[in-house]
Amino acid sequence: MGWISKADAYQLIIETFCSAKLDKKTLDNWITLGKEMQVIKNKNKIGFDQDTLNNWIHRIQESIVYLDDDSYKKCFTFAVEAYYSSMTRADFNRGKQRDVGEFLTNQISGKLGEIAVQKQVNKLNIDIQLDFNVNGQIPSQDIIQVSTRKNVWNNPALKVSIKSTKLKNILLAIPENEIQIPDRTSDIYILAQVGLYPDHILRIIKQFEPKFLLNHINLIPDFGLIPARIAGWTSLKDLKSSGPMKPEQINELYNIKMAANNYVKTSGELSFNWEELCSLIIGNT
Repeated sequence: MGWISKADAYQLIIETFCSAKLDKKTLDNWITLGKEMQVIKNKNKIGFDQDTLNNWIHRIQESIVYLDDDSYKKCFTFAVEAYYSSMTRADFNRGKQRDVGEFLTNQISGKLGEIAVQKQVNKLNIDIQLDFNVNGQIPSQDIIQVSTRKNVWNNPALKVSIKSTKLKNILLAIPENEIQIPDRTSDIYILAQVGLYPDHILRIIKQFEPKFLLNHINLIPDFGLIPARIAGWTSLKDLKSSGPMKPEQINELYNIKMAANNYVKTSGELSFNWEELCSLIIGNT
């Protein structure tokens, strides 16, 4: 059994996915909190089994996509329309009202996550139609239609919800009250991790070179590709198998504050069998 130290493994991963700009904190979260790979001690050092590491790197390679500024602008437009519609600006999982910056970031990240899933299933020659219409209501499901042949669309066989979070976060968390509402419950839940820049709004503004920013335009980095990883998916049955977790438990285990009970799965507890996921969505089971 081959063994590689944690330091060497992290260096290898960061170099392999240099475009994603992964850092040690993100990798620690994925591996330790997310329980995606077991740490093995070798004398006084910690590391990983080489074959396990190789398989895990392959898992990332199969589940990572990159989103361009056209995708971002589409999501930005949706977020602006949503802000000025009657869509609620409250974050019920955090129990607070969001200001415009946080609202836009959450909406943009959420929609980027959906596009990332669309790109992921495209790898298997399947297309999905997403809902970018703003009607003042939160859509109950995220995949409207599915296609396996050009210009032929059908309803998905199952209800699918795509949950987006930051690239470093590892928790798929579904509020207990959401599960209890029939038209909000999904059959499948997908976790998308999106590496949206903290200064994404400034980067997109830079492209238009506004006069009031010209003296400081060089301080703002260019808008590059946004990395996203489809961490995995779970069925409603598996999600509910361990019961809901209380806010204080979630905070103690994952250092995430929530206002209500949630059903949770870490990234390491999710399936990354994309062929099975696509079969379930199109109904080939």
